[in-house]
Order: sequence, then C-alpha cells, then structure tokens
Amino acid sequence: MGDGRCEVLEQYPCPAEPSRYGKTAIETARLRLRRLRPADEADLVALDSDPDVMRYVGSPPGVKPPAETRERARQRITADHGRLGFWRVESRAESAFYGVTALIRMPTGDDVELAYRLTRAAWGRGIASEAAGAMVEYAFRVVGLPRLVAVTYPENRASQRVLEKLGFARQGLVEYRGVQAVHYILGAPRG
Repeated sequence: MGDGRCEVLEQYPCPAEPSRYGKTAIETARLRLRRLRPADEADLVALDSDPDVMRYVGSPPGVKPPAETRERARQRITADHGRLGFWRVESRAESAFYGVTALIRMPTGDDVELAYRLTRAAWGRGIASEAAGAMVEYAFRVVGLPRLVAVTYPENRASQRVLEKLGFARQGLVEYRGVQAVHYILGAPRG
C-alpha cells in the first residue's frame, strides 16, 4: 500500500480491451477510482451537462450539445490509453458517483496531464485533493512517469488550490487548445 494513502487493486475489468492495464482500481480512505465502464455513461453525461461543473472545462468552456456530450462519454469509456486514461471517482462506502479523473497526453510533446472534474455534491469535501493525490501516486509509482503537468483556467482558483496542495508548481500561462491556461508541473519524487 505504499505510504498508506492508496492501494492499487486488480479487480475491475475495463471494457477498453486489449489493454493489459485495464483491471486497475485505486482505493483511498474514502474513494475508489476505477476504469470507466459502459454503465457509467449516464453519470458522465450528467456530469458534463452541468453548467457549473463545465464552467472551466473545455475550449471553449461550457456544456456542449447533448449528442456531442454522449459521444465524448462513449469515447472515454471505450478508448484504450494503456496505463493512462479516464477513471471514475466514487465513494468506497456506497459507490456514489463523484466525478472523473484522468491521466491524458498533452496535445503536443511528451507530457501527461492530470485532469479531474467532480459533481457539485462532491465540492468542498476534499474529494478532489484525495482523488488527484491518488492519481499522482499512481502516475509516479505504477506508471513511472518522470513528471505530471496540469492546466486550469486562470479564474479556477479552487482547482489551482488542489494542485498547489499536491505540490504542483505554477509555471505561468500557456496556450492550451486555443485558450490561455495556467500551467503547473510536478516532478516525480526522488529516491
């Protein structure tokens, strides 16, 4: 279990075969992060249809048309990203849906981005920090990445606080998918 924060489990099948990494789940004290399944589509569509959730997501930000939202949810469920990709964030106790987190390749270069978004019911409860922290640990300990990056809209102070709490260093503004975004970097722990 590493430092006691999260445990990588091999018990949840991923529909995105043939990835040999598709059976991974991560558990923390309160959360389970697991690969997306077809049954998650309705939760993903509801998440991405909430204007408050999508205020700082996308370029341009905001809710997309329903057909596009459904198609994007299906793509995230079926895509095989190997050890990277999208993960459902849910409570361990009752499997309540809290949102998604992801490790995804940046549009250019070799960097991998940490991304996350949560339902409004999960805001202000430390769930973003706990889920993102588990993904950081997975990215460095299991995947073996040398560093992670993250981007946020400049106005998204809540997400920036999560990244800073996890040790990400602010690097200034960058162009990301046609918009100006705050760029963060976190190097893998040495040792």
